[in-house]
Amino acid sequence: MRSILAALAVSALLAVPALAQSPSLKAASAARNAALRAGNSKVWAKYTTDDFMVTGVNGGVKNKQERMAEIEGRQQTSTPVPATDEKWRSYGNTVIYTASTTSVDNKAQRTTIVWVRQGGTWKVAAVQQTTITEAPSP
Repeated sequence: MRSILAALAVSALLAVPALAQSPSLKAASAARNAALRAGNSKVWAKYTTDDFMVTGVNGGVKNKQERMAEIEGRQQTSTPVPATDEKWRSYGNTVIYTASTTSVDNKAQRTTIVWVRQGGTWKVAAVQQTTITEAPSP
């Protein structure tokens, strides 16, 4: 019995990275980002939970409808700066993505995105953005 439990525990630990690297999650992330860049809020919404919330760098919070209004028809034409220090961590049907990113006004940021699997589809439930500021002088 002990060896069975140990084998299950090891299997669960090995499955965590696999879920975070799932092709369906990566595809959902790419489709959501493409919709955002294209200004297509309807496609973006397919990959966003109904109770979605984003907290911006200024601490302001927006829900799904408010964010859709900002996205719709506003195509992004600048070349995106690739994210760095990307990490995907799995917790059951939830995956947390963190990365260093660059804002549209060229400021360094940390971004956290919470993905959940709902009805067989990966969707974003929450986003938190933080501007990286220089450390204060001693």
